[in-house]
Amino acid sequence: MDNYVIGMDGGGTKTTIIAADLKGQVLESFTGDTINYNGGSKAYIDSNLQAIFRMIKDKGLLPEHCRAICIGAAGISNPLVKEQLLENIMGAGYTCPVKIVGDADTAFAGALENGEGMILIAGTGSICLGKDAEGNTYRTGGYGHLIDDEGSGYAIARDILSCVVKACDGRKEPTILKNLLFDYLGIQSVEELISYVYLPGRSKKEIAALSIIIEPALQQKDQAALEIVDRCIEGLAELTTPIIRRFHKAPVLAVAGSILMNNQWIFEGFTERMKALHPEVSIRKPKHSATYGAVLLALQEIKGGMRNGFSRN
Repeated sequence: MDNYVIGMDGGGTKTTIIAADLKGQVLESFTGDTINYNGGSKAYIDSNLQAIFRMIKDKGLLPEHCRAICIGAAGISNPLVKEQLLENIMGAGYTCPVKIVGDADTAFAGALENGEGMILIAGTGSICLGKDAEGNTYRTGGYGHLIDDEGSGYAIARDILSCVVKACDGRKEPTILKNLLFDYLGIQSVEELISYVYLPGRSKKEIAALSIIIEPALQQKDQAALEIVDRCIEGLAELTTPIIRRFHKAPVLAVAGSILMNNQWIFEGFTERMKALHPEVSIRKPKHSATYGAVLLALQEIKGGMRNGFSRN
């Protein structure tokens, strides 16, 4: 077996893995369970990692032939997370260089082939990253759902929930978001809604998932939904401005994440807003996935290490 590298993108519910040769050609691509230590017990995540490495070996990719590994995951500012990941990698027999970075770093590398430019990610949360021709890096947002994440799925869902309860008690005009939300959750009252939202252990991802009902409301031109999306678009555009100002020439802006990739209304609205604010900036969708971005970073590790990287937290 020839030498190869491994790239992993560790999400909240699953991990995608790509093994590629030293020219970047994909050898194997598959999916495993989550490796997010912040979202599960150590025993559970350890077991998931060990299962992933067994799958890699079962495909004939032996640890001694691996030249580098790059893992992108949320929460890696916690030193314990890095330590636990490295412990499992070494325990599986890998002695190659390992790079552990934030999930936004691998998304940037994949979207822009690790060149210069910017990426705006709007999924459960939101963050904007930039890297100029000199290798300087910049960041706005990404500080979590309690104090930030404007324009994200969580922010949209929070606004929907707020709008619905205010409409129910008369503080706002009626909105079809109420029926859409109640039907989605299978409930019939505000009391049931409050019980759902404040149930102990209710995750931010579960709340963010409620943002999906914004689209049918937009299709019916619901005023409350239109106002929520306007705030979303403005919040996302706001994330880009401080970074754009740091570039000497207009950067390329890649967009990623479920909110921008799956909701055409928001994508088109954001594009129009950016044309008004920053007409010199070109917007495009990612060239490659975050997982392939991890592959590119692993290959770069072989060639002498990364230039200044990003930090997710």
